[in-house]
Amino acid sequence: MFDKRAHIAPELRGVHWLNSVPLSIHALRGNVVVLFFWDQTCIRSLCMLDYIKELHARYEDAGLIVIGVHSPAFKFAGRLESLERLLAEREITFPIIMDNDRETLEVYRNTETPAIIIVDQEGSIRAHYHGRGKQQSVERDVQVILKDSCVIDTLPLPMDALRPEEIPGVICSRETPQVYFGYLKGNIGNQEGFNPESVYAYEDPGFYLPGRFYLAGVWKSGRQAMILEQLISEEGYIVIKYEGREVYAIIGYEGDTANRLNVLQDDEFLTAENKGDDVRIDKAGRSYIDVHSPGLVHLVKNDEHAEYTLKITSQTAGIAMYSLTFIPGVILELIGKN
Repeated sequence: MFDKRAHIAPELRGVHWLNSVPLSIHALRGNVVVLFFWDQTCIRSLCMLDYIKELHARYEDAGLIVIGVHSPAFKFAGRLESLERLLAEREITFPIIMDNDRETLEVYRNTETPAIIIVDQEGSIRAHYHGRGKQQSVERDVQVILKDSCVIDTLPLPMDALRPEEIPGVICSRETPQVYFGYLKGNIGNQEGFNPESVYAYEDPGFYLPGRFYLAGVWKSGRQAMILEQLISEEGYIVIKYEGREVYAIIGYEGDTANRLNVLQDDEFLTAENKGDDVRIDKAGRSYIDVHSPGLVHLVKNDEHAEYTLKITSQTAGIAMYSLTFIPGVILELIGKN
């Protein structure tokens, strides 16, 4: 039997509220509350944000309260201005609490984003979800709680998946796990390893193990990022062998002007067919991105899931590499058969 007393939702902690005055979980008793833990630099969080926005629109009149708990993994992502800009661009109107120190994330026993917690009218946690592809389960749980409380009669069909990899029960190919560059979590492949808070000259070994990143140039090992300090020969770069279909990166730049980074896959420049949304192609056919400030960029969008080698090069110092996220391909033959 579900013990409500053992699952009372803790209060929310944060530095600032957007779209609302500060809210209290205790004061919201009598309402169903959905807590959405997310990060503006996490592509899976941004994908789930589309569903949470629709969930809010569908059930707000039935008393559902949606609260976004923004818990950034990187310090720069906690800036008020960038979060306000994103909320305006995506027309997000439900309350957002800035959990910059990740206190609320931790008190609710989450380790990563995205995560969703459903709190019932008595203030008890009724469901806890992690990761992608959970939108229909979340919506069904919300419907059950609202219907049990006799606050809603007509229930719409649960939302359809917006992307193939988010279809409930779909079988995806195996993708390379997220790669972090800072020495706290990073998985460096160079035999020199990390030199925390120090600068070191790295050489490309020319041989790459899957899922590990390799450096060339003079890089500083930071807690959350590797920062290019000097070039070796004419450029500094990172290389990684990965498995997946798409690639997203979190990249920053410590400089006064935009930094151009060339992006290559399997030693060739990207094309209109496989470049990510943030990649441009110049007149010479070179694929590149301009980095102005830290943020999430879409690098690669292949037609097929496979093993590839990604290379990101810079001809100026100051680039900061934070992480890479790989999106899997879907085994289309198994959709609807599992």
